[in-house]
Amino acid sequence: MIETQITEEESADCYRLLLADEADIALVLPGPEAPPVTDSRFEQTPLTTDRQDLLVAATHPLARRKGIELAEAADQPWIVKKHNNDTYPLVTAACAAAGFTPRIVHEVKEWYAVSALVAEGLGVCLMPRIVPLPEHAVKRIPLLGTSIPTRQLLTAVRRGSSGHPLVSAGLAALRAIASGRPSR
Repeated sequence: MIETQITEEESADCYRLLLADEADIALVLPGPEAPPVTDSRFEQTPLTTDRQDLLVAATHPLARRKGIELAEAADQPWIVKKHNNDTYPLVTAACAAAGFTPRIVHEVKEWYAVSALVAEGLGVCLMPRIVPLPEHAVKRIPLLGTSIPTRQLLTAVRRGSSGHPLVSAGLAALRAIASGRPSR
């Protein structure tokens, strides 16, 4: 019998787990804390590109909008955890590209907690489309414009292990899920 164990960690920690033989497959985000895609210890393969949306309270004036340029949220208070968080570099880069520095008023990492604070009107955030919305009074607004922030999700395995039948099956299942195809 095959058992699957899921461990949630930041991307940099996932690579450590791979090297320690405590994980066989990691779903990671490239970033300043993660090894480069060219690191010879790993096989890293793009899995999917995940767009970001602006998350606002359902009662927020922007909630009525069908789409928004990120620059239109420049004067809003922001919710994002600065340290030990894969999302922070994406938020700061996206906001810089839109011409502003986000005024971070709350530092929260878990999406459920972020959504709860947004629902209470305590700030806005970028939320990956892949993340399901909790049942909070929030609205996901698609971002418009030429530089919509996205994050590239990768699979990572120890170099040479992708041919192992179980690792290969796990990678195939992740690809099927990411593409929207049903998996076995």
